[in-house]
Amino acid sequence: MPLFSHIMHKISSLRAFIFVPFISLFLNLSAVANSDIVLADSSNFQTIANLVYGNAPDHRNELDIYLPKKHGAKTPMVVFIHGGFWSKGGKHQLPKPLIDLLVGQKGYAMASINYRFVKAGSNKYPTQMVDVSQALNYISNKADSLGYKKKSFALIGASAGAHLALMYAYANDTHKMTKTVVDIVGPTDLSDTIIRGRQGIADATISYFLGNPDVKAEIAKTSSPLFNLSKKTGVPTVIFHGENDELVDVHQAKNLHTKLVQLGIKTELNLYPNETHEMKKSLADVFIKTAAWLENVYPIR
Repeated sequence: MPLFSHIMHKISSLRAFIFVPFISLFLNLSAVANSDIVLADSSNFQTIANLVYGNAPDHRNELDIYLPKKHGAKTPMVVFIHGGFWSKGGKHQLPKPLIDLLVGQKGYAMASINYRFVKAGSNKYPTQMVDVSQALNYISNKADSLGYKKKSFALIGASAGAHLALMYAYANDTHKMTKTVVDIVGPTDLSDTIIRGRQGIADATISYFLGNPDVKAEIAKTSSPLFNLSKKTGVPTVIFHGENDELVDVHQAKNLHTKLVQLGIKTELNLYPNETHEMKKSLADVFIKTAAWLENVYPIR
């Protein structure tokens, strides 16, 4: 079996042990909610599910929208982009406690989007970026009829979803609709030699996503938020990362933060000692600090 195929087979067998816990964690947060976040009554917000924004099969071009009880043209929209190796997961990963906190309590509108999965021989990058752009345009176009602020978003991404959120904001947002990004354990440099070319899970996942195993290939940099960030493209960015992350090394978060600081772009870096990619013990803190960040840089007026 060729080396690249062998590694991809290894990824398939190990996903359940490495990344699925992170997905499950975002779906089962009752302990987090009960201890740190007061759940809002779901009657305080409206759910509009399974809106179709494109033509992809298997429900991959669908999204959900959550609206607070009181909403209108000035209600800011927050969009969640799920993680999962760019090849699994879905809009259902938006944590219920985060909806309760941001929509039910704070009064933001929220959306959660699906996008096409990378597959063998198809849907390589930038397919997912095309879908994110299309979904955000759709959400903006629905603003007048559904009742929230038009052409204005905060983006929250988890892991692979954070990569897509950062890439949209720094490289693809031609209309400057993104006002801030919340990066939760996101990859920022897909050419990173600390993880690339080492025959590991992260290296093989990125090679599969890009359709190119060469760490020196141009696409490895053009698909990296770190290299698309500039004074012109940057937006306020808050970063959350575990210092023992086994999939996305913490130095990627530190490097992004350093560059944001050097460019004079508002940023905040929140590091969690002893936390892995799952961020199992710290998500309540992440959610509470996310709400505080949004109230500061993307407030409801």
